[in-house]
Amino acid sequence: MTICKLFSILGAVLILTSGSCSKQTPDPGDDTPVTPVTPPGPAGFQRYQKDFTLNSKILREYIKYSVYLPADYETDTQTRYSVVYMLHGLGDNNNSWNGDYLHANSKIQSLESRGLTKMIYVYPQGFASYYCNFFDGSYNYMDMFVNELIPLIDKEFRTIPDKQHRAVTGYSMGGFGACALAEKHPEVFAACAPLSMSVRTDWQYMEESQSGWDNQWGMIFGGLGKSGEARITDYYKQHCPIHYFNAENKEQLSTVHWYLICGDDEKNLLYANDELHCVLRANGYGHEYRVVDGGHSSSVWNPALEEVLPWFDYYMNDGTLWSPELLKEWDPGTVERNADGVFASAKYKENKTGTALYIVHRDELSDSILGHIMCAVLSDPAFDQGYVMLPCDVSKKTLSEWMSEWDAKYPNTKKLVLGYGQGAKEALSLPSGTFKRSYYVNPATPETLNVAKDQEIFFCGTDDDSNYQGMNVLYNTCKKNGAKFEYRIVNAYKNPTYNILSSLATIKSNIYY
Repeated sequence: MTICKLFSILGAVLILTSGSCSKQTPDPGDDTPVTPVTPPGPAGFQRYQKDFTLNSKILREYIKYSVYLPADYETDTQTRYSVVYMLHGLGDNNNSWNGDYLHANSKIQSLESRGLTKMIYVYPQGFASYYCNFFDGSYNYMDMFVNELIPLIDKEFRTIPDKQHRAVTGYSMGGFGACALAEKHPEVFAACAPLSMSVRTDWQYMEESQSGWDNQWGMIFGGLGKSGEARITDYYKQHCPIHYFNAENKEQLSTVHWYLICGDDEKNLLYANDELHCVLRANGYGHEYRVVDGGHSSSVWNPALEEVLPWFDYYMNDGTLWSPELLKEWDPGTVERNADGVFASAKYKENKTGTALYIVHRDELSDSILGHIMCAVLSDPAFDQGYVMLPCDVSKKTLSEWMSEWDAKYPNTKKLVLGYGQGAKEALSLPSGTFKRSYYVNPATPETLNVAKDQEIFFCGTDDDSNYQGMNVLYNTCKKNGAKFEYRIVNAYKNPTYNILSSLATIKSNIYY
């Protein structure tokens, strides 16, 4: 059965362009050889070659793919290259990575001008398959990808045809496909980077509308027409990363390098991506994880390539591990404080009141780091100078006691809190209206988390911070309670001070609005 016939029967509504079902070539049949067909085009070498066709014996279907080659591929005939497979999302096609909004080839050129090793990029057509084999064997896309497409690319182009020189990424549905391919075939890929992976938690799948479940997931993973827990089939668990990244699979899956990224404005997908990060951390899987500003769009995926492609380069070609964030140099500086450790700005001293920023920790921040944090807050040109910054070590007295003491000494008109680690836990235990706005770095969370609708909370940490579960709880609570929030996960430095300051840098601009 062809993919077009299958989707027609199931009633799936697909929005495809050049890869749409209505435009598919008739089924080639089992006897059609697996060969590429070069599309007609102008004479002369072109880096971006579109719409090659693979006649798949496994799928009995024509599959299109496009290729982006190194600029000197035709003249430097001796060099062989690593390969990056780039998978598109639901409703898109093999040319969508270079359509009107993603412009991957332009990003690649820009990165190459800054030192990225030349590689071959392959963009296959994925339909609505999630790049997986269907549960009933009716459409085995993953088998086609591994057993036909990859061998064909290795045969027709000068690749380095081994695991060490092969990586896969994708956005949305393509993110799920990238993860599933590397999960089920860790012997094939050295690195995998799902971008805004289209995956849900079990509870989200159980609550999905019937048509949404049947047309997008049930037809692939089983459970068609089912509801609730009956949708969480064994076949689904064999592909869902939240279930698959367990202790049993760790040895084989740890041969792949993993990178995840998702935007904090996602309607649904950050729930599962963040939970997967917690699963990976809990089971000891090394990986990179980023939460950035943005939703389900190219504003997340295109900038992600700035780090993902050099990261691939590092593992496949011994390239330099670099990105704008990693190249940033920190000069934290310090500020002059009162004898009690408080910083009061000139404007605050003049008015004898202003905004109070309580910096709360539990014996986790040295006096030197507190000075760096205060300096980092002051460094923003938008800084309102009518601030007093008040250190509160809650290992010595409760936050409420600190606030009573500081309020008597430093009157204020507005209260903000910047909580770190276990100190954040105490701040989050206070009534939701205590602070005008709250800022947290690597926050731990209490059992009872006071987050109200429309409360303003901004929090961040690095992907190896100790309180990863606390950040996940805080995100879920903010999202479900309708709080206004910004959530970020950034790259971890080896220097603990840099980790604190880089986290603070991503949320501090919200202090001034």
